[in-house]
Amino acid sequence: MDYIVKDSSIWRDNESSSLLYKEDTAVRIGVVREEVFSDKSPETLYVVEVWDGGVTVPVTCSRTSRYGGIYNYEEYTHRTFSPGNSPGSEGTMSVKQGDHVVVAYIKGNGREGVILGCLNHSGRDEVINFAKRKKKNTTIEFINRGGPTSVQYAAEFNGLETLINADGEYRLTFRGQPTNIAKLSNATKGEEIAKAEYDTAIGSSYYEFDKTGSFLLTDNSKEKNQSIKLDKTNGKIIITSGLTTLTIDKNAESYTIVNKKTTINSTDDVSINTKSTNIKSTDVINAESKNINTKGEWFQKGNMQIEGNIKQTGNTAIDGNFKTSGLTLLAGGANPLIYDIILTYGMGNLSAPVFSSHIFLKTVKTKAT
Repeated sequence: MDYIVKDSSIWRDNESSSLLYKEDTAVRIGVVREEVFSDKSPETLYVVEVWDGGVTVPVTCSRTSRYGGIYNYEEYTHRTFSPGNSPGSEGTMSVKQGDHVVVAYIKGNGREGVILGCLNHSGRDEVINFAKRKKKNTTIEFINRGGPTSVQYAAEFNGLETLINADGEYRLTFRGQPTNIAKLSNATKGEEIAKAEYDTAIGSSYYEFDKTGSFLLTDNSKEKNQSIKLDKTNGKIIITSGLTTLTIDKNAESYTIVNKKTTINSTDDVSINTKSTNIKSTDVINAESKNINTKGEWFQKGNMQIEGNIKQTGNTAIDGNFKTSGLTLLAGGANPLIYDIILTYGMGNLSAPVFSSHIFLKTVKTKAT
C-alpha cells in the first residue's frame, strides 16, 4: 500500500495540496522565447523562460507599457529566439538572443506573469560605457563630442538608433535592418551571439540637434553627400546635394546657388522686380520669344550682329560696328537719312560725310543736289 498512489480526492495530502494555494511573490528574471497570439487574449503574449531555483520554467506573460489608455498608449514587440536542440542553446542567458526581462507572477500564480521591464542583455556591450565599446560604428563621432562619458541615453529598435549626450544633443540614425538578420535568432551551440551587420550604403542617414540649437538632416553618404542644415548661430539654411549648394542667409537677406545647371519652368509668368540685374555669361546668352519688349535706355558695348529687319523710330548713336542683313529703316527726324548722318558725324572731305565708325546698310538712297 505504501507504493500505491492515493486518490487525492479521498486521501488529502496537506503538503501537496498547499502547493495549489501557495503564492510566489518573488520577482524573477528571464529571456523572452516566443510570441503567442490567442483569440482568448486581447493582446500579444510572450513565453518567457524564467529562472527559478536553478532551472528555467516557461511562463506566459503580458507586457507593460508607459501609457495604458485608449487614446494614450504605447505598443512594442520583444525580440525572441529559437531554442534549438543543442545542449549549448540551453546554456546561460548571454547566448540566448531574446530580450532579457524582469517578471512578476500575477496573484503569485507561477503560470501567469507580467513583464515589468527589461535588463541589459549580457551578450551586448554597453553604449554609455564607452570604455567597453569594442566596435566603432556610425555614431562614434557623436559619442566623442563630449568625451568618453558623453552619451547619457542610448536606444536602438529595428535599426533606428537614438542617442542623447551630456550636452543635450540628440541624434536619430537610420541603420536599417541587419543584413544578417536571418541568422541573429538562430540557436547557438554555446558560442557568443553573432553581431549585427549593416549596409552602410543604405543605412547611416541621420538627423540631429546640436547644443547651439542648430538642426542637421543628412544621408551621410561617403560620396556626394546630401544634407539640409539649419545653422541657428549664423542665421543660414544650407541645402547641399553633392557639389550643388543653396545657401539662404537671413542676415544678408540673400540666396546663393552654386551648381552646374538651373532650369525654371513656369506655365504662365515669371516676374523679377529689383533695382539692378547683373548677368555675366562667359559663352553665350540665348533668348527666344515671340515678342521681346524693353523699356528704357539700352547701352551696348561691343559688336552687334542682327539678322532680320530693324525699325528705328528714334535717334540712333552708334559707337562701334553695326551690321544688319535685313532692311533697316531709320526715321530719326524730319530730314532724309543722309542729312542725319552728316549732322551726326560732321562735314569734311569736300563736303562728303566723315564716319568715325563703319555703318553697313543694305539699301541707302540719297538725292544729289
